[in-house]
Amino acid sequence: MARMPRLPLNRRRPLMLENTRRQGTSFFIYLIFSLLIVIMVYGLAPSNRGDGSGCRSSSTAAVTVDGQDVSNGAWLVAYQGNTASGRQKTYLALDFLIRRELLAQAAQQAGIRASGDMVDEEIKRGNFFLAGQRLEARGMFYSKVGDEEFFDINNLKRFAQQQLNMSLNSYREEQVRGLQASLMADLIKSSVRVSRNEALADYLYDNNTVTYNVVTFDPARYQAQIKLGDADIKRFLDSHGAEVEARYKADERTYKDVKPQVAIREIFIPKAFPQTKPADDKKPAPADDKKPADDKKTDDKAAKAAKADDKAKKPENPRGLPLDDAKAKLEAVRAQIAAGKIKFTDAEKQLAADSSDDVPGDNGDRGWRSLENPALGDKAVNDAIKTLQKGEMTPVITTDRGAYLVTVTDTRKGDLTYDQVKSEIAAALAKDLWSKEAAKREALAALAQVQGGKKLEDLFEKEAPKFDIEQMLNDPNVPEQQKQMIRQLMQQKQMMRQKHGALETHEVDVPVGWFADADGSSGGSSGSAAPAAAGSAAAATGSAAPAAAGSAAAATGSAAPAAAGAAAGSAAPAGDAAKPAAAKSTAPAIEASKDVLPAFGDVAKPKLAQEGPAPRQAKMPGIAGSPAAATALFDELAPGDTAKTLFEGEAGSYVIVQLVTRNAPKVEDFDKNADAEISRMQEARGRAVLQTWLKDRCETLTKAGKIRPSPNHIREYDDKGAPTPTIYHPCMMFDQIAQMFARS
Repeated sequence: MARMPRLPLNRRRPLMLENTRRQGTSFFIYLIFSLLIVIMVYGLAPSNRGDGSGCRSSSTAAVTVDGQDVSNGAWLVAYQGNTASGRQKTYLALDFLIRRELLAQAAQQAGIRASGDMVDEEIKRGNFFLAGQRLEARGMFYSKVGDEEFFDINNLKRFAQQQLNMSLNSYREEQVRGLQASLMADLIKSSVRVSRNEALADYLYDNNTVTYNVVTFDPARYQAQIKLGDADIKRFLDSHGAEVEARYKADERTYKDVKPQVAIREIFIPKAFPQTKPADDKKPAPADDKKPADDKKTDDKAAKAAKADDKAKKPENPRGLPLDDAKAKLEAVRAQIAAGKIKFTDAEKQLAADSSDDVPGDNGDRGWRSLENPALGDKAVNDAIKTLQKGEMTPVITTDRGAYLVTVTDTRKGDLTYDQVKSEIAAALAKDLWSKEAAKREALAALAQVQGGKKLEDLFEKEAPKFDIEQMLNDPNVPEQQKQMIRQLMQQKQMMRQKHGALETHEVDVPVGWFADADGSSGGSSGSAAPAAAGSAAAATGSAAPAAAGSAAAATGSAAPAAAGAAAGSAAPAGDAAKPAAAKSTAPAIEASKDVLPAFGDVAKPKLAQEGPAPRQAKMPGIAGSPAAATALFDELAPGDTAKTLFEGEAGSYVIVQLVTRNAPKVEDFDKNADAEISRMQEARGRAVLQTWLKDRCETLTKAGKIRPSPNHIREYDDKGAPTPTIYHPCMMFDQIAQMFARS
């Protein structure tokens, strides 16, 4: 057959089309064939996606990370795969996608690939990939017949189609990208190293614990019972005038253009509550004059029983009156005030017994209130205030709560001068300062009694014992299944802890990156800090591939505990716990001021609480962030001793501490579980290295404008549909995600 001559390039046509034209086929058929050829050419062209990406370039991408668009299928998995609500659900989904893309892109550059076959095997094992994290999902993918579990493809289809609203193929494609990211995360975490000596130091630190008693004197209890009079406020102004004036200057703008306010005093008698009387069901004591051999124990028991009996017989604090009686009392008092026979403040004192706990310690003074909204607890009372002039009283008002009588003692508005507000500023400062001073003085008095020979447990009632996990685990009456659940919870909690301190290189070519807390301590159960990613400097430069974790020098900040440091070098026990080190507390002496305090009502006496066993940490239970108290417990006191000074606790409180026991760990106990301890520490450090790399990489790309969430996902609107400032920014949920995955 003769060869068909080639046509010039500008006249070249497919043979079939040329024949069609020669046969007189209509122009429309020619056009259809041309379109089909164009469609075939573009259909066979390579797709615009990277190897193993699972993400096509799309104008509807939920987020773009370093030039790579994330598919709608990935968005469905990230959004439906988290249990947050409201806008937080969207923010979490976006950061899930960003986290996954950072890891997947780094995997591509490192030559790590994932395939559909690999994902199928993971799915059959019951795994689900979210944000580059492998999660166990057997409950969703498996069925059970009798005692046997097996993978059920129908469960997988239902999960993809019903819960994620996507096809099974789309789900598999998205999971390929998730697996690729997970492999990169595993590589980063596994690149860290932990030596035996480091794990030993960590173990000795964790298990060098103290158990101690704490008595806390809380200023808030005193402030609730303080009774400030005009003379007290004047005395405070005389002695603390500079502080009052400084507060006015600091808050001066709040006293400009003030809307109408009223100064209010109130008498409130609550509606009486039914009284409950303790049943007198005690059996009479046997008529036996004989005493047991141990007379002292018997006498002590009898004294305690008598004390408890007196407490039970003591009538409850009365609370209010029947509503009609309360109204009648207030009507009579109002008539006397109106006639000028008594003052309003005198009436408050007369009815204090009826008002009981519902009247504060400052004798019915409610201070300055907004005229528009006095916030007195009932609409009828608030409305009645709005019509009053200075010096006038409301009628007696009854509500479901009780009976009210209120008077307006002064009014003001506009720009308020220092002289107008100095008394109320002084009253507020006096309450804070003098309540704390009262708590301090009572704590000092109690400490003086202890130093004089009194026992702490005799001076203060013990709090109810806290839940003792160890005791429960050793209790033969607790079912083994319940004990196993407790152990699992303890293990999860331990895995969440990210220990940190100043640990140096202990083995050749095994550098360590370790952070200390801001206060220089080596942290503890608070978990407030995490080990640094030693290779994070490389990430900060913008390179997607992380440097080998652990390749940088050790972080600064020496905070390793003494016992840990000693063990790391010699592998010797930390020492005898009963012989504290010679370190001395640097706590400043706490002394009472010379202020004359106002009167206080009955303040509930604090109780003796037992804390621990607890390791040395930045915030010790019951004594908050007092390094001096921790030093006393770990380095100064012997078991049974009470510290000779007060310590400042949480919220301005003062605490007395007494060491009960100090427990020192043993190296031989570590040797029994050394592999597990090394693995635990490596896992915690690996998670921290990964987290630091992710945050560094995310922040670097965000600053460069290379992470762009879809505007449709991050737009914010108020209740009326008006746009509001955008709250979301990339990486904002990374810490929360890390905590979620640490618990998984």
